[in-house]
Amino acid sequence: MRTVRGRTDVVVVVGAGLGGLSAALHLAGAGREVTVLEREAVPGGRCGLIRDGGYAFDTGPTVLTMPQLLAAPMRAVGEELSDWLTLHRLDPAYRARFADGSSIDVRAKVEDMTSEIADKCGSHEAAGYRRFVEFLHELYRTELAHFIDRNLDSPLQLVGAPLARLIAMGGFRRLGPKVASFFADERLQRLFSFQAMYAGLSPARALAIYSVITYMDTVEGVYFPEGGMHAVPRAMAAVADKHGVQIRYGTEVARILTSGHRAVGVETADGERTMVGAPGEGA
Repeated sequence: MRTVRGRTDVVVVVGAGLGGLSAALHLAGAGREVTVLEREAVPGGRCGLIRDGGYAFDTGPTVLTMPQLLAAPMRAVGEELSDWLTLHRLDPAYRARFADGSSIDVRAKVEDMTSEIADKCGSHEAAGYRRFVEFLHELYRTELAHFIDRNLDSPLQLVGAPLARLIAMGGFRRLGPKVASFFADERLQRLFSFQAMYAGLSPARALAIYSVITYMDTVEGVYFPEGGMHAVPRAMAAVADKHGVQIRYGTEVARILTSGHRAVGVETADGERTMVGAPGEGA
């Protein structure tokens, strides 16, 4: 893994979106002095908020999956997610309606989803669903550890046993045909492949590795936070503030200052400079 040469006691994070807040919490947990510069008046980035006419509107995502990924940065500073955010797992997560007038509920538990498929599509399709879930579990375990939750400094680092495992599993086949290998019912093929569209890809063109999104959505479950989706960045920002992270709203970064091959600070739209590195090298 590449490392930054020199002092990293003072860090500036550009943007108080979910990624920026997560980075800030991990850095604060590692003992860094962290400043987050955010151009908007609220945290969240794409998961922002609009207030108008006495109403509040979430600007981006509408549901939450994989809450453990939110718990990790909070634990980095010794906090528990449940102390800052109340989540409700939705059951059913959603209801799929089809052109023939039929519908299929996506249930929270694998056992309940198996029963739903057996009732709506038959026992053979329910058996296919169980095989599909086994495939999704293995796909997720392989992708998370070796590709998703890993820093990669070179394409050569992708080569190895995990990549061979993905190939053997059919991860580099097209998503649509791979899902169809588990289900004969076209409704189920659509239900368990449309998630690639979250990434802007057609299931007919996406690779089967994008089934990891289907795993997150239909196996790990869908959650709703009390207070709406913007409650997520609000909670993260509150935790960051508690643990010494300075978040400056209404501050737009115009450019990153560099020296050699290293970023040494940022310059805001109004000309203010905030430097990084060692204590005492501030604005």
